[in-house]
Amino acid sequence: MGSQVPVWIPIVVALLGLAGVLTTQVLSGRRETKRMAEETAREERRWQREREARTHETRAAAYAELLGVLEAFDMVLFRTLRSHELGKPVDEHQLTELREVRSETQHALGAVALHAPEPVRKLVSDATLPRMRLASRLMDPENLGEDNRPFWTEGQRGYRLLRAKMRLDLGFDAEPLAAIEAIGAQPTGVSGSSESTADPADTTSRPPPTL
Repeated sequence: MGSQVPVWIPIVVALLGLAGVLTTQVLSGRRETKRMAEETAREERRWQREREARTHETRAAAYAELLGVLEAFDMVLFRTLRSHELGKPVDEHQLTELREVRSETQHALGAVALHAPEPVRKLVSDATLPRMRLASRLMDPENLGEDNRPFWTEGQRGYRLLRAKMRLDLGFDAEPLAAIEAIGAQPTGVSGSSESTADPADTTSRPPPTL
């Protein structure tokens, strides 16, 4: 009588083979899932870096445009302010220049308001409003030139704070904010203090033009 293989042995072997196949598939699936997750994460990091680079570039361009028009605004403002203080009439050419630089400044505000973080946006008005108010006063034929200088001083202080904050936001070195805040720290339009008659060269973002 020949030997017979128990029926359960082939069944066990088959089950073990099936389990091995299933285990291999599960492990392969997990490896594939992990690989896809890693690729997705790498792709997301790459896109994040690209987005940050584009944001940095866009923000830098917006900052540069606004600072540029504020510098131009200062050149025109100071010439007109000095004429006013020396008792010279503000001619039509000066008025036209004031209107133009004021308009350019207003147009440059949009990009900064859109792309800048809140700490920078909060400082924009401190740099622009004193200039706008001073320009309006200088264009007013009834303005006698009194109490104009504090607007200039406050505008310069606001500009330096804004510029420093922008540079810090872009990762550049910047003038210490505490040192700037200590300069001309007074409400706009206040007269009668030594700050209101300070030499613009002490506060302006660039040397004032000579008349």
